[in-house]
Amino acid sequence: MSNDSAGIADLRSVADGASLHYLGTVVVNVVGFLLNILLTRLLGASVYGIYAYGTMILNAVLLFATVGTDVSITKYLSANQDDPAYQRRMLGLAYLTTIVGSLVTAAIVYTVAPTITAHTLEEPMLTIALRIFAIALPFQALGKIASSTVRGLEKPTEKTVIMVVGPTIRLVAVAAAVALGYSLLGIAAAFAVAAVMAALFGIGYSLSRTDLRPSGRFSRSETTEFYNFSAPLTLSKASSFLFKRVDVFMVGFLLASADVGIYNIAVLLAGVIAMPLAGFNQFFPPVASRLYSNEEYDTLESIYATVTRWSITASVAIALPLYVYRTEVLTLFGPEFVAGTLVVTLFIAGQLFNAAAGPANDLLTMTDHQYLVMGNHFVFGVCNVVLNYYFILEFGLIGAALATATVLATLNVVRVLEVWYLEGLFAYSLALWKPCVATAVSAVVMYGLRLYLGGTVVVFVGGAAGTAAFLGTLYLLGLDEQDIQIADEYLGLVS
Repeated sequence: MSNDSAGIADLRSVADGASLHYLGTVVVNVVGFLLNILLTRLLGASVYGIYAYGTMILNAVLLFATVGTDVSITKYLSANQDDPAYQRRMLGLAYLTTIVGSLVTAAIVYTVAPTITAHTLEEPMLTIALRIFAIALPFQALGKIASSTVRGLEKPTEKTVIMVVGPTIRLVAVAAAVALGYSLLGIAAAFAVAAVMAALFGIGYSLSRTDLRPSGRFSRSETTEFYNFSAPLTLSKASSFLFKRVDVFMVGFLLASADVGIYNIAVLLAGVIAMPLAGFNQFFPPVASRLYSNEEYDTLESIYATVTRWSITASVAIALPLYVYRTEVLTLFGPEFVAGTLVVTLFIAGQLFNAAAGPANDLLTMTDHQYLVMGNHFVFGVCNVVLNYYFILEFGLIGAALATATVLATLNVVRVLEVWYLEGLFAYSLALWKPCVATAVSAVVMYGLRLYLGGTVVVFVGGAAGTAAFLGTLYLLGLDEQDIQIADEYLGLVS
C-alpha cells in the first residue's frame, strides 16, 4: 500500500471516529445544556454553585481514581492488535488498578468532605453532597475504563454509544428527582444512581462488543511497563486539573457560591468549542501510536496537519456564534448569569488556542514523551494557581478567567513547538486561509441579523445562518484533496 493510500486509510479511521464522536458530543452537550438550564432555573445561582462545586471536585479526584489507566489501556490495546493475550492481561490490570484506586479515593473524599466545606463555600449541604458523590466515584472510574477499551480497539460506534448513554441516564434521573420535588441533595442522589447505572451499562456493553476479557495473568515486567506509562499520566492529569479547573476551585475558595454558579456556566459554554478536537482526540491517539510504532513518520505528519486544520475549522464555526450572541445565550440560564459575559469571551479565546494546537498533546503522549507532558501540566498548572490567586483578589471572576485563558493559550503554543522540535512534525499549512475567509463572511451575516432580531430568536436564527454562511464559503473556496476523498467516502457529497 502506498503512503498516500495508507494516509487516507488512517485519516478515514480518525474521521470515522471523530464524526461519530462529534455527533455523540452534540447529543451530550444538548443533554448537558438542558440539565444545566433545569438546575439553574430551579436552584438559582447560589445553590447551583454548590452543586457545580461538588461535581467539579468529583471530576478532579476522578483523575486520581483511574491512576492513568484509561489512557494507558487505549495505548496498549491499539499498539498490540496482533496479540490478544497481551491485550487481555493489560485490560485485567487496568480494571484491577481502577477498582483499587477508585475505592481508596472515594474513601478519602468521604472522610475529608467536612474539611473541604469548612475551607471553601462553608455551606453544610456541600458536605452531604460530596459524600453522595464519593459513592458514585468508583462507578464513574470503571465507566471510563469501559469507554477507553472500545476507544483503544478503534470502535467509534461503541465509544459513542457509551458516551451518550451516561449523560442521558443522568438527565432522566435528575429530571425525575426534580419532578418529585427534591432539591440539591435529592439531585445529588439521583446523580449517584445514574452513575451506577451508566457504569453497569458501559462495562456490559463494551464486553459484549469485543472478544477481549480481562485476565489476571499479567507478569511483573508487564505490570512495571504498565505503571511506568500510567503513573506519570496520573500526575500529568492532576497537573492538568491545575490549569483546566483549578480556577473554579479557587473561585469557591475566595468568592461565594453564586460566583461559582455563574463562572461554571460560562466555562461550560466555552467548553463546547472543544467538541471537535475532543472528537478527533478520541481516535487520533490509537492511529498515531500505531504509525509511530511502525515508523511511518510522513504519514503521521500528514494526518497531524490535516486533523489540526479540521480542528481549527470546526472550532471556529462553533466559537463565532457563541461570541456574537454570548449575552443572549447566558440569559437562557437566568438573569443572574449575564454577569459571566466577559468570562465567556476570555474562555472563547483560550479555547481557540486549544483548537489551533490540534492533537499536539496526545501526539506527545503517543510518541513516548509522557514525562514531558507531565512536566508541561505541572509547570503551567502551578502558574495558573499563582495567577488565579492574585487575579481573583484583584479582578474577581474576570481575574480567574483571564488567568486560566492566558495559561491555556501559552501552554498550547508550547505543545506545538515541542512536537515540532522533538519529532520534526509541523501542524500548519497555507490551506488555513480558507477558514479565515469563511469566518469573516459568517461574522458579517451574524452581526447583520443582530440588528433586526433579538433574544432567543437571534441565537437560533443567527447561529444557523452564520454557520450556513461559514460552510457555504468553505465549499465555494474549494475543498482540499484529502477532504474530498473523506467526503466522497462518508458523505457522498463529491462525485
